[in-house]
This record gives sequence, structure tokens and C-alpha cells, in this order.
Amino acid sequence: MTRRYWNINLEEMMEARVHFGHGTRKWNPKMAPYISAKRKGIHITNLTRTAHFLSESCDLVFDAASREKQFLIVGTKNKAANSVAWAAIKARCHYVNKKWLEGMLTNWSTTEMRLHKFMGLRMEQKTGRLNRLSKRDAAMLKRQLSRL
Repeated sequence: MTRRYWNINLEEMMEARVHFGHGTRKWNPKMAPYISAKRKGIHITNLTRTAHFLSESCDLVFDAASREKQFLIVGTKNKAANSVAWAAIKARCHYVNKKWLEGMLTNWSTTEMRLHKFMGLRMEQKTGRLNRLSKRDAAMLKRQLSRL
């Protein structure tokens, strides 16, 4: 893996409020080396370590992208949803910005099967095949489509 220089500015990280962690009551003790202080019930993250690990992960992503690997960008917070979708579309990779389903990666065969079912129902709806079914069957398939 080639080491590159990534221009990671600590002041910009402070402005983006990267240093704010989570509440002091809800934390994993394994995070202790990465926490620099505790203020007003919130852990403050160590930004120098964060910058170091961020540059390492940028190297890993850059090398994987040069080998044409696939990426999945996940950001399910409401504030991050639009930027996650924008970045993923720009990078032409997969993304999840609404709800992370349990077992999405570990149970991929089931997830893939449900995706195919969803795409099939969408195609039937676009072509108008659902309108030719009986009201009961069409209602059931529309309900299933909205659930998917």
C-alpha cells in the first residue's frame, strides 16, 4: 500500500465538530484510547489520532478504488442522508441513507432476493400490469411494494 499525503486540517475538523463524541453514559470502554476529555456529559475525541486514522483509511479506500473494488456508503442520520446519496451517486457506488436493515451484509442472499422482488414489482407497476389484476391481488401487491 502506497502512503500518500492527505491534507487533513485539524481546524476544519474542529469547525465541523468532529471532536464531539457521544454521551459519557453510553460508551464502550475500548474507546478509551481515542477519547481525550470529558465535558458536560460528552466525550471529546482525540483529533490528532482521528486525523492519523483518517489518512490511513483514505489510503485504503484509494488503493481499493484503483483496483476497481465496489463500495457501500452508509449514513442513516437525517442530516447526512442527502450528502451520502450525493457522494455515492457522484462516485457511482451503492449507498444506504434511509434505514439499515439487520443482516444486510451477513444475510446477503435474502437481501438480494428481496431487492429483485422489489424491482420486479416496480416494473409491473410502471408497465401497468398491476391494473389488470383483480382489486384484491393488486392491493396486496401494492401493500407489499410499499413495505419493500
